[in-house]
Amino acid sequence: MLSGISFAFVYALNLEQGQDKGALYHLLNPVIQDIVTAEAPADDLLPAPTSLSAMVAENRAALRRAVFVSEEQRDGMIRRTLVVGPGETLTSRLMAGGITRTEAAKALEAMRAYVNPRKIAVGQKVAVLFKRGDTGEVFSGLELRADPTKLVTVARLSEDGFKGQTKDVIPEKHRFAMRATVQDGIYESGLRAGIPAGVLNTLIKSYSYQVDFQREIKPGDRFETLYEQATDEDGHGVGDATLIYAALQVGPKILPIYRVAMPAGSFEYYDATGKSVRKGLLRTPVEGAHLTSGFGMRLHPILGFSRMHKGVDFGAPSGAPIYAAGAGIVEEAGYHSGYGRYIRLRHNGHLSTAYAHLRQFGRGITRGARINQGDVIGYVGASGIATGPHLHYEVLVDNQQVNPLTVNVATNIVLEGKQLMAFQDWRSKVHSAFEQLVAEAEARRGVKVAHNQINGEVAR
Repeated sequence: MLSGISFAFVYALNLEQGQDKGALYHLLNPVIQDIVTAEAPADDLLPAPTSLSAMVAENRAALRRAVFVSEEQRDGMIRRTLVVGPGETLTSRLMAGGITRTEAAKALEAMRAYVNPRKIAVGQKVAVLFKRGDTGEVFSGLELRADPTKLVTVARLSEDGFKGQTKDVIPEKHRFAMRATVQDGIYESGLRAGIPAGVLNTLIKSYSYQVDFQREIKPGDRFETLYEQATDEDGHGVGDATLIYAALQVGPKILPIYRVAMPAGSFEYYDATGKSVRKGLLRTPVEGAHLTSGFGMRLHPILGFSRMHKGVDFGAPSGAPIYAAGAGIVEEAGYHSGYGRYIRLRHNGHLSTAYAHLRQFGRGITRGARINQGDVIGYVGASGIATGPHLHYEVLVDNQQVNPLTVNVATNIVLEGKQLMAFQDWRSKVHSAFEQLVAEAEARRGVKVAHNQINGEVAR
């Protein structure tokens, strides 16, 4: 194949320079023999010089097939698509496709105002447009997706000029169904299964109201997700993705959640019964944490005597973000004796939470500031009396510390009546969509994915 391509390139080049056809034929005869099969009739090994124009056309077609990955004709234009490979430039690919260096340079200069041709990534698809003329094909322009929402076009205006412009594109959205088995954590296992990071973050935050990920999730547990995401020309997900449905195995129980649109464009996640998963407080207000000390009497690791531990400790790397367990107002933010850097949030007239041993406070965390649930209020540290980086976390009811792991805070929203009926209908449609996507994936790959199917009793 390489010999054929080399022959076509040299042949076309020398014909354009006006070499004698017969001399050129004898010059390239060894190359011609290289690209002819051994079974070909002897007469075909030495085609007559009068067939040179046909050979040039044939080998130019072979060259196009080597450069362009697809070709289509639409509205009187020929549209050929190339892909920029490792170590290549768009200029080199265009020239390999038969466009002169001068014309390629002019077209790319017109493109430069919208996307830098030198920074086009490996794997970028570029459509090259040609128009049929009296003397053959005429290079007429380029098209490429600079990002999922922007199409850059370059069009020929005259014999020597090109003009570039951009057009907004609304990318198509598709739904994706994924199943995964926990190995070394939900986040890492999900990434390996191909689930987008944003979907996993939403999943973890939504389940954090009811699941202790460090103690309750075990290797071998399974989970599944249905999410929606914009796609590129090849159908690959790009940009932010939206979690529509998830189900998580926790021991013998299955915990499903469903995304439901709310008035004013907001949304909530609900369990199978129509109860909001968002509760008054997060169970774990720090990312990547593990419980190191529970609530109750204990031997103090530094002071050396037993006393009441009025909260729980979460071990986490220094600098890990700490989230507000609930919406509220900053009641205190400062240095607090043995607690070190300390924040106390008031959520309502009866409920407060406290966070101690911080390395630093989050942006805007001052007394009286209003905080939303999930806002970063500080970062894990070891200020005050501490053996190492960790978060000391307290929940206070009527100013009395209670066990953060057992306190029960009522669910915010419960669907009823027509809202509940609409939710139940939506829930059925979500499950049907998920199973259909799984079946389609199995059909494409010719394999079953039932080994990842979640089995258990749906929690009520």
